[in-house]
Amino acid sequence: MCRVLRNGVLETLHHNDLHVGDVIMVEYGMNIPVDGLCFQAVQLTCDESAMTGESVELKKDTVIACKTRKAEIAAEQPKHVAPNDKDKERRHLLPSPIMQSGTSVAGGEGKMITLMVGDDSCIGLIIQKLEVKIETTPLQLKLEQIAEDIGKMGTYVALLIVHVLLFRYFLEGLSKRGTDLFGGEKNVPANGLFVASLRIWLEYVIVGVAVIVVAVPEGLPLAVMISLAYSIKRMLQDNNDVKRLASCEIMGGADNICSDKTGTLTLNMMKVTNIWAGKDIIVSQELDNATKKMSSLNWKNLFSNDIHPMHIEHNIACNTASKPGATDKSMNELIERCGTDEKALQAKHLTETLIRFPFSSKRKRMSTILENIQTKNSYGKRLHIKGASEIVKNCCSHYLDVDGNVKEINDEMNGHLDNVINNYAR
Repeated sequence: MCRVLRNGVLETLHHNDLHVGDVIMVEYGMNIPVDGLCFQAVQLTCDESAMTGESVELKKDTVIACKTRKAEIAAEQPKHVAPNDKDKERRHLLPSPIMQSGTSVAGGEGKMITLMVGDDSCIGLIIQKLEVKIETTPLQLKLEQIAEDIGKMGTYVALLIVHVLLFRYFLEGLSKRGTDLFGGEKNVPANGLFVASLRIWLEYVIVGVAVIVVAVPEGLPLAVMISLAYSIKRMLQDNNDVKRLASCEIMGGADNICSDKTGTLTLNMMKVTNIWAGKDIIVSQELDNATKKMSSLNWKNLFSNDIHPMHIEHNIACNTASKPGATDKSMNELIERCGTDEKALQAKHLTETLIRFPFSSKRKRMSTILENIQTKNSYGKRLHIKGASEIVKNCCSHYLDVDGNVKEINDEMNGHLDNVINNYAR
């Protein structure tokens, strides 16, 4: 699923429903479903290793910005000089406006217009070349071998029966003078000996065909299906849900299963249970019996000052990506339980000239500069950082104690914060 701007309306569509000309909102972590052209980018980088095999993340930008950067690199390169290895490495610094399907967004955000979809896209052309037949399972191979052996055996038995019947026919005919090699037959039928014999021979052949038909195991597939269905029912009792009958014998012999945890073994739903603000604060997880949702909270019951709640509200409400993940949703739920007006804070502190550094796998944090902050210095602006605990800690030189006072992080406090982070990670 991706967010698409079509006919001036922002929609969430499946990648199979995308059309040429749709404007796609490119966000961190998403897989590019179609080929397109980037026309707006904010620190946008893509991992194209799946398409090109290169592990270096490539920067994406608009066409005008790419041409400008290309001209700058060309001006820095001396003329009539053969390119060396360093110059080849610098080519990765040149941004590209082309967004290829099958690649993933490694950082930043932006917008792109769809150019190629379906089989005409890069990933579509690759999939067409990689189409292969579905391999048969071991059980199917065994069943085919058994059916082939039974068919051969039935054919051999049918031929033997036909030959025995023909031998019996000629033996009885010679003994009872019904047939004679020299034309001395007795009791010749009215329609002729040959026609009568041909009818009898045809009955023998029909008997042989009937033996072959009976020998073919028509009930074997049904018996196997019933057996596999029974096996699936037994495996479901062991919390092993097999959806394909043909995979039953494979899953039945599996000792270890490698599976995606998030959304498969877990619900992909997170809750804020603890906050460290000079000390460990436990957040209540009680449910409201009337609404079946988390009960409301009061900042005054959690903190003894107004400074901690202010920073938490600003950081969660204003320093969150447009498409929040499970962690962001849990923090948004926390401030909603405390009655925070998230949209009002965003309208006040996030202006049109927004300065934001989106989350990336390299930085492991995202940063946003809030404006209209009531402070004595910094021109009414404040930088908020959110990300991995150890990364954020290393960016800080001071911290807020229990009473909201600013204090310097010394070696003792630095070690204490490491212990807190390790305890929270368990």
